[in-house]
Amino acid sequence: MFIFFESFIRLYLITWLNSILRRHFFVAICCLGFFLPSEFTNAQILNVTRVNPPIVLAAASVRPALDEISSNFQGLTNLRPKIIYGSSGNFYQQVINGGKFDIFMSADEHLVNQLQEKKLLKNEGNVYVQGKLVFWLSKRIFSNQIDLETLQKYLKSNQVNKVAIANPSLAPYGKAAEEVLRKWQSWPEISKKIIMGENIGQVAQFALSGSVQVALLPLSLTLHPEMQKIGFVLALPDELYEPIFQKMALLSNNSEAKDFYQFVLDKQNKKIWEKYGFTVPN
Repeated sequence: MFIFFESFIRLYLITWLNSILRRHFFVAICCLGFFLPSEFTNAQILNVTRVNPPIVLAAASVRPALDEISSNFQGLTNLRPKIIYGSSGNFYQQVINGGKFDIFMSADEHLVNQLQEKKLLKNEGNVYVQGKLVFWLSKRIFSNQIDLETLQKYLKSNQVNKVAIANPSLAPYGKAAEEVLRKWQSWPEISKKIIMGENIGQVAQFALSGSVQVALLPLSLTLHPEMQKIGFVLALPDELYEPIFQKMALLSNNSEAKDFYQFVLDKQNKKIWEKYGFTVPN
């Protein structure tokens, strides 16, 4: 009887203490809200009881920027989103096959629009950035910066035998790359030298490893110090490929996912996106 009574008292005291701690912690957080920028408190992203990190499918092109943005989100919420990077085409297939995810951040807008037509989204989606396609040229072959006309001559020569692009059927940046190359008269020769990566991140790995002399990549991935150290970046005129408007959408009603979604779209992240070569829509 004494043991039972002692256990009951211990359980009661623990419950009582937890109640007090929760109450005081909530008051502290509410007070802290007065000192935070309004966009944070308005978005209701301070929530110490979060237990469901959102699962985000994100195009490999946004990795440098999104890693920084998600770290800032974690600093405010103590919650780190689970981000899976890869090709938008593969993610699209996973979603229509019934995969359970919370947010899809595509490298274009077409795949998100198709999911909307299939009624697989929880909102209409938002264009979060516009991407830019560039040539990356290995310094092992190119000792100086060159122009597009000179590059075409190199691509026809034996000095360049490998040109890397992402798979056009899976990756929007790969589709844009093929669109650019097909407009050149030297396409028949270039097409024989093409090596395809499953996603744009793999193409960047080809470049870093020295496996290819030329790669078509998002500007965002060429700004990495290692990529700058071993290669040149050659800009492409916008009219050579269809604009790359990158769109995101909610795949679930997870409240944490909604908060992260709004956080990504917040104008406070504009400088981060621009630092990695993206344009943020008004």
